[in-house]
Amino acid sequence: MPYSCGHTQAKEPRNPEMLIPRKLIPGILTGFTVLANSAAQDKFFPPSSYYAPAGGLSGDALRAALHDIIDDHHEVSYSWPPFLDIDESTTDHSHIELIYSDATRPKDSNGGAAGNWNREHLWPRNFGIGNNGPDNADLFNLRPSDVQVNSERGSLVFADTNPLHSLPLQFSAPGCSRDNNSWEPRNDEKGDIARSCFYMATRYDGSDPATADLRLADIPDASAARFGRLLTLIRWHHLDPVDQAERKRNHAICTRWQGNRNPFIDHPEFVGLIFLANYPALDQDGDQISDWWEYRQFGNLSISGNDDPDHDSANTLLEFAVASDPGDPGQRPEIRFSTGDRAIHVSYNWNQLAKGNGITATIQSSTSLSAGSWRDVAPINTSSIPIDTESEQITLTLPAGQNPARVFYRLRIISLSQDDSQP
Repeated sequence: MPYSCGHTQAKEPRNPEMLIPRKLIPGILTGFTVLANSAAQDKFFPPSSYYAPAGGLSGDALRAALHDIIDDHHEVSYSWPPFLDIDESTTDHSHIELIYSDATRPKDSNGGAAGNWNREHLWPRNFGIGNNGPDNADLFNLRPSDVQVNSERGSLVFADTNPLHSLPLQFSAPGCSRDNNSWEPRNDEKGDIARSCFYMATRYDGSDPATADLRLADIPDASAARFGRLLTLIRWHHLDPVDQAERKRNHAICTRWQGNRNPFIDHPEFVGLIFLANYPALDQDGDQISDWWEYRQFGNLSISGNDDPDHDSANTLLEFAVASDPGDPGQRPEIRFSTGDRAIHVSYNWNQLAKGNGITATIQSSTSLSAGSWRDVAPINTSSIPIDTESEQITLTLPAGQNPARVFYRLRIISLSQDDSQP
């Protein structure tokens, strides 16, 4: 049955130093706006309107919006024909590609005997997949597999296997490994498998009859339909990026079988926007900026703390710390001051994730602006007012100096495990 796959019935979605009194434009984190995917002109990519209801969202709100876009798909029967189409070998049209085995098998060799191929549930039945709901036959979760390799994998969780506890593979699955509780596929399949799991955790929330609320976790729990391991799957997603073969299969499932898509193939950045929210202080690239924040701002991890992507003379580390938008040259960090009651009042915005990333702020003063003249100023009082769930306004009260000479102040952003980046 052909599907246009271009229509969705989605519901409405729910510098580390600055001188004072330099007047700058304030900036508040406003979330992520969906970027144009580099494959937008690809014949396997949907129209831009397909994901329009997900624009500007992240975290649970994005997961809910994507669920509404991809649910209510055409439920295929648990049968053989779809795989003869979507998993057909590119080199021999009489064969299909097998997961794990790095091999093909004749299309007509399906069955349950040794040497046959059958259907592998990437997200296992033991972890919440029912026998009667749409999750059981969802083509994004099923792959042709050698019968014996399928049995050997069983319901093992996807994770990096422990070499000290590795178990020999009994059947042909080159590049795969297993231990007592984990199955590790070969590198060029890891991203495909991870994105299938992200799809299942987004598509199925228990609202369909005979389905469970599927979730990914670092501590799997079969009784609660919690599969994993999540952080490993996020890493695999980056290790093995989306390729053309994966896009082609995604498009075939949508246009010829189910009428829905895997959002994490079309928009790989959605993985970070949803699942990195579970790790707000995670910094996998070591640039002292939370991966979760970087994903929301840029959709990838290619920007480092010392970069200045909007060329406004305020690097990413500084803009991260003081909650301004590093992608908008019209938004720069703002620091405000006033005098009164024989004191100086200094206020600035602060990203609460900065503390978890080992970043601190210090007020310093100088009378000459020379490099060695700056000295820390101890505040008399410190107060804060929440701005939103991620940022707050910090106000410091400083003692007013008795020296009539001009005094300069600066806010110095310091990373505890990285050299200071100069303005």
